[in-house]
Amino acid sequence: MRELIKESIVDLKKSDGFVYVTAEGKKIDLHEAASRGIAVTPVNPKDGVIKKLESAGLFLTDTKFLADLNELIASLNGTSTGKSEGKRRSFSDIEKGKILEEWKKVEAAGKKTKAAFAREIGVGYQTFINWLRG
Repeated sequence: MRELIKESIVDLKKSDGFVYVTAEGKKIDLHEAASRGIAVTPVNPKDGVIKKLESAGLFLTDTKFLADLNELIASLNGTSTGKSEGKRRSFSDIEKGKILEEWKKVEAAGKKTKAAFAREIGVGYQTFINWLRG
């Protein structure tokens, strides 16, 4: 599975957009096809990658599948997707103070970005920035 994902990334990165194919299905440069008068069909390389991934059971265009996959990853990592809470969390001034004290320690150690720290504690980045501005 890992190899398939890596191959898919490579396939997408080596293409700058559409690929052009002849009626026989051979890839051809658009300028060459135009100069030789060959009819071509534009093909999005993403379509081929999507088909390969779907044949392996990865339905990345299915939003329900993606939501389930993200929830699984979050559960394995011990983080929350925010779905199950259903309601925004409020923090008391005491909680905010403790979080900001913890941030000072983390910042002094230079081990995390503000965004990573905010994600870790389950607070939106902009909310965390607002707390820092106090």
